[in-house]
Amino acid sequence: MNLSDLETYVPAKLYKRGLDYFERGYVEQLTEDAPNRWHAIVAGTQDYEVSINLKKDGTIVGSYCTCPFESDSLCKHEVAVCLAIGEYKAVNGVAAVDVMAQLKTLKKSELLEILEELVEQQPAVHHYLTEKLSDTGEMDEEKARQLIRISAYRAVRNGFIEWGRTGQALEGVEQVLEFLDGLDSQGDAEKIIRLSLVVIRECTGMLQIADDSSLEISSAIYESLEKIDEALREWRGEVDEAVVDEMLELLYPYILFGLEHDMTDAPNDLVESVLQWNEKGDFGGKFYDFIEKLINSKEMQNKTYHYIEERFRTYQLWVLQQQGDQQAIDAFYTEFKHYPAIRKTQMEQALEAMEFEKVLRLCEESEKLDADLEGLLYEWKQLRFKAYEGMGDTAEMIDISFQFALEGEEEYYIKLKSLVDVKQWPGKLEALLDEMKKRPRSRPLYLGILIEEKRLDELLDYCRKDVSAIEQLYPHLLADYPHEVNEIYTAYIYRQVDRASNRKAYWSACQIIKSFKNALGAQAANRLVEEIKFMYPKRPALLDELGKLKLE
Repeated sequence: MNLSDLETYVPAKLYKRGLDYFERGYVEQLTEDAPNRWHAIVAGTQDYEVSINLKKDGTIVGSYCTCPFESDSLCKHEVAVCLAIGEYKAVNGVAAVDVMAQLKTLKKSELLEILEELVEQQPAVHHYLTEKLSDTGEMDEEKARQLIRISAYRAVRNGFIEWGRTGQALEGVEQVLEFLDGLDSQGDAEKIIRLSLVVIRECTGMLQIADDSSLEISSAIYESLEKIDEALREWRGEVDEAVVDEMLELLYPYILFGLEHDMTDAPNDLVESVLQWNEKGDFGGKFYDFIEKLINSKEMQNKTYHYIEERFRTYQLWVLQQQGDQQAIDAFYTEFKHYPAIRKTQMEQALEAMEFEKVLRLCEESEKLDADLEGLLYEWKQLRFKAYEGMGDTAEMIDISFQFALEGEEEYYIKLKSLVDVKQWPGKLEALLDEMKKRPRSRPLYLGILIEEKRLDELLDYCRKDVSAIEQLYPHLLADYPHEVNEIYTAYIYRQVDRASNRKAYWSACQIIKSFKNALGAQAANRLVEEIKFMYPKRPALLDELGKLKLE
């Protein structure tokens, strides 16, 4: 097969696809690494590397592509590269000029003339040389932004950055992060913060047009957030009102950008990081007002959900707590009690102050407000337990522990057992187990209790009703009930075989036979296999899978 007669030897469908890739310009970085040994990148679902080896007359003597296509024919990527080679040879002649060798023979003036022509005629060359010659090892916000955008632009295909191109898209980000790694977190703190904010903003924009399944883009954002947090924490200079104002002014547009696009937790993290400075002076009022300004921004108000605003309100509450003005804190509780997080903080403060009756009152109010929210009801019940624990009210603690145990909460089952009087425990346990039988959610704890309490009759009865459970529970039953285990296990396997209608299902049934062998021995397993063969003689796929079993 020769470059000139591809269409004759390559299947029509593959040739047509390869021609389409070639005509769309998907063949990139075509190079002749050695005489008649060509290499190229072909853009597709992802980038594929292609190598083509030729004779001088264009005969193809070898080809390779990193795509998963397997055939004696060339794949569509190889076809595209062969067509590109043919075009290159047609334009440049069969014996292409060795450009590097020719350049080495030219005088300096001739080289400069060629370079000037390239700069004038090729914008990409002009841009490359501008970057190269202006690279002094320094980095400012504009340069960082350009580096990031250039590499991201190069990775875009049809307006999107595919999963396999995120590494290429992040080349500029990596350059910026490497530069930041070389800075001093104290002496260069402001520079670190400014450049890290650029990375966060650019990567947030990138997320909107990228497949970030690998989380590489998100990781770059969170690495930059950590750098900002460290720089603020180790800030060397004096932190006065002017410095705080300057930092808040710097962060404000970036937080708004994060709120508007809502791709990461960057807005929350940035606010949390700058709040560290409240320990360096009396800046509570500034921080409180700054957060209020964020909450009132159009970026926040345009949202149809309120969990971010709730988070910001908790930051304001933290500021008030740092100031220690209890009257202001109480007023805040009253104004924003519609937020569960605010009520929870109030309850925790009351617990710490041993105001247990107040906790119970707040829990009761919250359970009414959040009656339809199961997760929150769980939290309020936990806090009620702590209040009763502080009051020493054993009866109420037993009641709540019992309710939690019914939901499968092992921690509260242990509490329940420790709270109930030894003489009353058998009756309480019976009541608990009777209720747990009706609740699928409590199944793991229910079975665990049966095993712990050695209630093997009930465990066996459970397996009879749910034969699939025998596979996990047989170790606890085998010693006392070997025949019953055999009977239930056999019934389970027959049920699986009887329901099976394809090879995959037969294979699954055979895996259960392997576990049966581990439980009851090779002899019993072989006997069962023979029985199944006898019962289902007209299922060749089943018989084939059974024949593959090695049970000795």
